[in-house]
Amino acid sequence: MVSAHPGHRLPAARRVPALSAAIVAAVLAATVALIVYQHNPGWMYDGRVYSMGGAAALHGQDVYRRLPPPAFTYPPFAAVLFIPLSLLPVNGIGLLWTSASIVCLEASVWLCLGRPAIYKDKRVLLLCAGACALAVWLDPVSLTLLLGQVNLILMFLVLLDFSMADGNRWKGLGIGIAAGIKLVPAFFILYLLLTRRLRAGATAVAGMAATVALGFAALPRDSIRYWGGVFLDSSRVGDPQNIRSQSLRSVIVRWLHTSHGIEPAWIIISAAVSVSALALAVWAHRRGEELLAVCLCATGALLISPITWQHHWVWMLPSLLWLARRAWRTRSRRLWAVTAIIAVEFYVRPYIWGMRVDPVADLHLDTWQLLQSSTYAATALLLLGVAALTMVIDGRQVLPETSHQTSTPPDWAGGRPSRAVRY
Repeated sequence: MVSAHPGHRLPAARRVPALSAAIVAAVLAATVALIVYQHNPGWMYDGRVYSMGGAAALHGQDVYRRLPPPAFTYPPFAAVLFIPLSLLPVNGIGLLWTSASIVCLEASVWLCLGRPAIYKDKRVLLLCAGACALAVWLDPVSLTLLLGQVNLILMFLVLLDFSMADGNRWKGLGIGIAAGIKLVPAFFILYLLLTRRLRAGATAVAGMAATVALGFAALPRDSIRYWGGVFLDSSRVGDPQNIRSQSLRSVIVRWLHTSHGIEPAWIIISAAVSVSALALAVWAHRRGEELLAVCLCATGALLISPITWQHHWVWMLPSLLWLARRAWRTRSRRLWAVTAIIAVEFYVRPYIWGMRVDPVADLHLDTWQLLQSSTYAATALLLLGVAALTMVIDGRQVLPETSHQTSTPPDWAGGRPSRAVRY
């Protein structure tokens, strides 16, 4: 694979056609999605929620009113950002939002593959295009596109931020903005601080603080209500026992058959997972595996979130791309098998086989149903273990220096290539 040097920039004559092709492909795909899914009950479900929040912000209404459902759960800054959506019909939202999401998907895949110079080698272009085509059908990605969720856009902001050089003065801003739209990306700020990138961490904090300030300036009453306690009310998001939620809290609620009195166990387990994910991320960063570190942070954040719907796991895409690159570089058949099994799981969606969402029934699942409804969370924990194992194995081996390594530092997504490794 041809990888771009970290300081390399595409010539303008090359950048414009590449970007234009990506946008055209996204618009065409969005148009097809609109034609196929416009009568699907789930089409732009969350897009409508964003539109509703934007409309409330535009007309001075209560953004966080509970009626009519569903409730708006994002910070006031997000409601202000969503105002333009409130001016469009549903299909207009679908076309615009899906196009933007697919562009972000394409850009995210490109970043995860190490920013390859696609204009130099058609095989690399085909690789990126093939990865995007396959990614669209992953359960979290396809649902994000169907529902009109913001997940792919936020993931791109975070990945773009981490692909920047540590000395870049804008590094951290994307994370801050993403956290200002949805709180979960704030977890990445801890990672920046733990890896002593204090300037980037401060930029992220300042970026998030700016979104809060803008929210107060535009919607003071709603901001007081939101930051005064609404943001802690996870009941506005949904029932924790819902089988579509794959957070640790939801898994605990389902296995204990109750949502009462589980907070101590959830807090202890979440603290352990948070510390483990961050420790592994710092370790990966020190080994030059920045993409792995980012994936570990995302995995930890999604596990400890009170409610983590299946479409929030779009971060499984970068994780699968890292696993595939790792398996290819180490020529490990076992790691290829792990990658394939995880990919198949996120295509076939075992958590809903023969299941139906029911707030009462979801608290009385049998053992098989409990295992079945915990697959995404279990796989996320497995990924933490696989990452730890790969770094332990790397630490026991002397990685050979190559002529490529001496002339070009490893790209942020790939780390150091090595010879065959047995797992």
